[in-house]
Amino acid sequence: MAGHTASGAVRAGRALVGTAALTLTVFTSLTAAPAGSGTGGAPADSGSLRGSEWALTALKAEQAWKTSKGRGVTVAVIGTGVDASHPDLKGRVLKGADVGDGSTVDGRRDQGAAQVQGTHQAGIIAGTGRNYRGDGLHGLAPQAHILPFRVFRNDKALTAATARAIMNAARQGAQVIDVTVSSPQPSDDLRTAVEYAAQQGALVVAGAGDTGRTGNEASYPAAFPQVLSVAATDKKGSVWPGSHHGKDVDLAAPGVDILTTARNDGYWTGSGTGYAAGWVAASAALLRAEHPKWTVSQVTRELTRTATHHKSAAWDPRYGFGIVASAAALADHRSPPAASGKPANQAVAASDRTAYHSSDTGPTMVVAAVMGALIVLAVPAWFLIRRSVTPSDDD
Repeated sequence: MAGHTASGAVRAGRALVGTAALTLTVFTSLTAAPAGSGTGGAPADSGSLRGSEWALTALKAEQAWKTSKGRGVTVAVIGTGVDASHPDLKGRVLKGADVGDGSTVDGRRDQGAAQVQGTHQAGIIAGTGRNYRGDGLHGLAPQAHILPFRVFRNDKALTAATARAIMNAARQGAQVIDVTVSSPQPSDDLRTAVEYAAQQGALVVAGAGDTGRTGNEASYPAAFPQVLSVAATDKKGSVWPGSHHGKDVDLAAPGVDILTTARNDGYWTGSGTGYAAGWVAASAALLRAEHPKWTVSQVTRELTRTATHHKSAAWDPRYGFGIVASAAALADHRSPPAASGKPANQAVAASDRTAYHSSDTGPTMVVAAVMGALIVLAVPAWFLIRRSVTPSDDD
């Protein structure tokens, strides 16, 4: 009933309860979604391909480009070759090699099937957007160069040729190597090649494998510890069901409904962990351009340290260390340490996955502690309220 005035104890108790509720609201807002996981409208003109490149928006490409566009970095793309004549790739594709059957000579023609093309990855990494008077397709590292290698013979990727291509790419100065083909077996040739690339300062990236629906077998070279293994996510940040998951996954990246370049001046939309690996390779190129003296280990640790965690703050068998966050990695001015107890060019160790925690867990833990303390205070306050209320207060 109106007209009754609460006592001092009642007012104090209600204030404590209100404060606890407010803290709970703040805590929920901090932990409900990972930072940077939201989507926004693409800054594109009507009809521009940029408007369909949802991954660039998710990775905050515009923000990243204020710091780096990958200038001076060479990214090797190993697979079917790359169509160097595509309007969005002209001037970005160097002379590589055909170590498969030699039919493309320097790798600058793509003979892959519609679904499997090195040109897809080249567009994700270094698309310039120059087609259609500047409304073409943009890659995440548009000033990087692509070094193409073809490893096919009779429409089949050769493991030995893939190993040779990795070693040749490292010898030719590639700072990042994106391997778009895979094998279900851990070939000694492949292992030796990725170890050699790491020793030469080249970061090797590969899709974790599209085996999530068909037995979840590991793929190589992605499963080797020196390789950044990448799972695919959709627009909502959920892992694509076809992604391989397990102890070898290091990062996740956009890999569903990805628009990119295709051979014969075309474009293609596809899904898979290979597409996701392209974004991580491009992110590494941005970092290597900004920090040319960093080791493979330092680049790897920066990408994993700044990744956006989906739910857990620790490593996860589906997301790895989280979804790659290119802009956040470039904005982090701390110099990541080299892996202790092993060579500086070694990638993240499997043992690190269970011990790793995001740098943003500190504030969350503080808020959680404050919330808990206020809730403890709110309980006796509630009893004070109950004991001080008159019957008329309940009317």
